[in-house]
Amino acid sequence: MFNNKTIIFFLAALPFYLNDFNNIFIKQELLWLAIDYSAKIIPLALLFYLLKKEILSSADLGFVSLPLKKLVLWTTGITILGLFLDEPGFALWSRLLPAMRIGSIPIGPDSQLYTLDMTFGLALVAVSEEIIFRGLAFTTLKARNCSPRKIFLFSAIIFGLIHWSQGPIAIMATAVTGTGLMLCMYCTGSVYPTIIAHYVINYLSFSGKAVEFWGL
Repeated sequence: MFNNKTIIFFLAALPFYLNDFNNIFIKQELLWLAIDYSAKIIPLALLFYLLKKEILSSADLGFVSLPLKKLVLWTTGITILGLFLDEPGFALWSRLLPAMRIGSIPIGPDSQLYTLDMTFGLALVAVSEEIIFRGLAFTTLKARNCSPRKIFLFSAIIFGLIHWSQGPIAIMATAVTGTGLMLCMYCTGSVYPTIIAHYVINYLSFSGKAVEFWGL
């Protein structure tokens, strides 16, 4: 079973889809945090186990080293692109689509857990989502002989839908931002620039600094 990359991807991605029920039903902060972090750590543990057993290779997950100059250029470029796509994207889609938001994150700026979630939590999001929804997704789709167009389309849909509890606006906006991140994965074969970019984009978004910058 674990020799089939499609099944591996399904198993790694499934907790992210189920985790949105956490946003709907769990309002107790510590419990929400435990469930949310587990939904990311467990798939990562599975992938690193398969990596250790040599069922997956480092390249399958996007662990490809880049020359320093290339790493810096791609990280900077994809971060800037992501910032242009993210908050402006939310603003655009909010004019075109209904909110229909049915879930939310219970940890706000007044919470004692806010600093933890804005540092370790967002880093965990960036690492887990990039390894699974960029690195492994790219490997899986390529193994199925998908054309570049299909790789970008399918990966965008798959990534957007893990935000289903936040409604159509979030699904579309994150799908578009995910396409930008997949561009980097497609061109470099590495998740290192996208992990850094993902963290920066999320931090500026969740802290409200991106909204202030764009005046949205």
